[in-house]
Order: sequence, then C-alpha cells, then structure tokens
Amino acid sequence: MKSGIFVFSILMMFVLANGVQTLAQERKQTKKERKEAKKAKKEQQKKEQAALFELSKQQIKDSTFIVAADRITFKSGMNFSVTQTLNFFKVYKGEGVLQIAPINSPNLGSNGLGGITLKGQLTQYQITDKGDKIYVKITLKGTLGTAMINLSVYGGNNAVVDVSGLFSGRAFTMYGPLKHLDDVRIFEGTSY
Repeated sequence: MKSGIFVFSILMMFVLANGVQTLAQERKQTKKERKEAKKAKKEQQKKEQAALFELSKQQIKDSTFIVAADRITFKSGMNFSVTQTLNFFKVYKGEGVLQIAPINSPNLGSNGLGGITLKGQLTQYQITDKGDKIYVKITLKGTLGTAMINLSVYGGNNAVVDVSGLFSGRAFTMYGPLKHLDDVRIFEGTSY
C-alpha cells in the first residue's frame, strides 16, 4: 500500500512537472508572439506615417491643402485649444486663407467669428524638403495686411504654421494636421 502511494506520488510529480514545463513554454511563446506582434504593429505604423508624409509633400507641391488647427499659441505665450472648423490655414492654387477665431464669439473680431480672416494672393511660396521634414516659406497678401508664414510638416501630417508680420512681429503659431481640402469642413468668416 505504501509502495503504491509512493509510485502514485512520483507519477503525479512527473505529470505536474511536465505540465509546468509545457505551461512555461507556452508562456514564452505567447510572450515572443506578443513581442513580434508589437514589432509588426510598429512597422505598420511607420509605413502608414511614411505614406501620409508623402501625401502631405505632394499636397504642398500641388499647393492645395489645409492645416486645420486644434491649438494656437500667441506671442504672449497664451495657449488656446480651438475648433478646426474656424481656425485654419488654407492654400489653393496661388491663393490663401488664414483664419483664427480662438474666442468663438460671433460678436467679436473683424471676421464675425471672434477673430480675423486674411484672404489673398500668395506672393511667395518656397519649398525646402529635408527628407523627413518639409518647410514652406509663404507670403500671404490680403486687404487686411501681409502675413509671413513658415509652415513645417513632419511625422506624417503634423503641421506647425508660424505667422508673423500681420500686425508686426511674431503674431501666433497654429498646430494641427495637414489635410486635403475635401477632408475638412470649415466655416470661413468675413475678410476685408
């Protein structure tokens, strides 16, 4: 009887050891598979970002795009989260529209939306391609004044629009994605 219990105990230890070893191997494989899946996801994201950046470069070369701002920083350092439908920089075949409406009040601002709208001709449009970043130096001349705009695009379609000269000196900086004109709904205010 004692020898039967002893044999049974040894047999159970053997079965449990095999089970633990198998479980450990499965866990290692699962961990390895997770690591490979994570690596594949990163590679896919890199490819998507590269394709998006190439599309952004083409839109800039075609001078047909819009930067829909979701944040504006003024020269004083004040930051505003803003709506993309009212705050944008649009370029279309030699013309441009620069609009900000950070307050979102229809009673304030010259454009009727709580800000300003500068609409006019692009008198300068100089592209500098640095591989993983693209820069565009733009001069927008309208009835309200002249704005010097430095646009930089990186990491897919992330854009920074630095505006100066509108009312002397650096005025503000807009941040948002560069998109195709058909991909964004905007509401353009009154321009003078």
